[in-house]
Amino acid sequence: MTDSTDLKILKSLLTNSRASTTKISSELNISNVATQSRITKMEKAGIIKSYTAVIDYTLIGYKTVSYIGIYLEKAKHYESVISQLEKVPEILEAHFTTGTYSIFAKILAKDNIHLMDILSNNIQNIDGIARTETFISLQEGIHKPMQL
Repeated sequence: MTDSTDLKILKSLLTNSRASTTKISSELNISNVATQSRITKMEKAGIIKSYTAVIDYTLIGYKTVSYIGIYLEKAKHYESVISQLEKVPEILEAHFTTGTYSIFAKILAKDNIHLMDILSNNIQNIDGIARTETFISLQEGIHKPMQL
């Protein structure tokens, strides 16, 4: 279970995942040992899953973000479809959802031609997928970590 100090550590790491334990300790007025111990405890508990960099993918050639609603032939195909979707490197996220689609996925492509290739040569060939519906993002209006 996390307390207010753990939440402050998490907030600091969300702001800068490369923040040193010394910097975090100084901000919170606790020892380095206490800070590192709490971070290790949260890592072992699965609260902190990884550390990452936020990348501007457009600067390395990936200019098309899209969301794909995936209809399954039957709900029982979910596990096998997810395992196949996981093999497509351009799929950043996939969620089992309620409502219209069985799965909703986020895809990053170089351009629309690359997106069509991903759809026709990868996703739409997966057994268990009945059909897909694609939405191209024109602009990301909000991107932020959860405020703790």
